[in-house]
Amino acid sequence: MVRKLIVEVVDARNLTPKDGHGTSSPFVQVDYYGQRKRTKTAICELNPTWNEVLEFNVAKPSDAQVLGDMLEVVIYHDKNHGPTTRNNFLEEELAFLDSR
Repeated sequence: MVRKLIVEVVDARNLTPKDGHGTSSPFVQVDYYGQRKRTKTAICELNPTWNEVLEFNVAKPSDAQVLGDMLEVVIYHDKNHGPTTRNNFLEEELAFLDSR
């Protein structure tokens, strides 16, 4: 049986403009034990709503072993929207899994 970690990416507020025109086109990238998933890009939006679910495979056999694991959640401005040549960093959070 393959166990899954489900991460729901809902929204962000008051992001920093990064496109040179007063907006950003953000996406969220989530890393969990070498697995990387991302949301779609919210074009020209400083208060984006994604409402996306990202699924990760969990190799650990029990919930108790997953508690305390870390998710790295980073919001970037998408280089494909605006004059930038790379994905520009906007925000980062480290989230630790707990039983709540």
